[in-house]
Amino acid sequence: MATDTDTIPLFLLRSVLFPKALLGLRVFEPRYLDMVSSSLRNDRGFGICLTHPRGDGHAEPERVGTLARIVDWGGEPGVLEIQVEGQQRFTIQDWHYAGALAMASVHYWAEEPVVPMRREDDLLRAILKELLGEAAARDPDASTAGMILAQALPASPEEKQALLVLQDPLERLRRIHDLLNQRGGA
Repeated sequence: MATDTDTIPLFLLRSVLFPKALLGLRVFEPRYLDMVSSSLRNDRGFGICLTHPRGDGHAEPERVGTLARIVDWGGEPGVLEIQVEGQQRFTIQDWHYAGALAMASVHYWAEEPVVPMRREDDLLRAILKELLGEAAARDPDASTAGMILAQALPASPEEKQALLVLQDPLERLRRIHDLLNQRGGA
């Protein structure tokens, strides 16, 4: 696993990646094709951060993102289809553009505490079983459940970012439940 601090390339997206969750990406920009190739060659992750336009043609990353590890890849010439798994969350301490690629000095967060899901989270357990299947969803801890559910949640990138920065897994589950209620899904 990664050290407490590191310097990593950033994949700047209008998407959020959660630890323990999977995200499919279609990579075609040369800067990101090079980054992904380097990541595969060196068995190193890269950061995924939600972005906002800066006005100068570049993007400004949110201060909290997630380290991504490539777990599957394929594609055709010029387009790479990858699936990444979220690892540790991090806080950007400093970042800059090195050519067209954003690089960041990051501090990794500690793992969340392992706490059981609450009895009142039965609806969320049922959704998790639909996503993962019966065996994979058996007795997940609140952190794992919340991260996987948040990734699949039909929510705006800003709502997902708010869930990512939470450090209390039970609070994350409560907010996911609230978001589902607002959308008529719970």
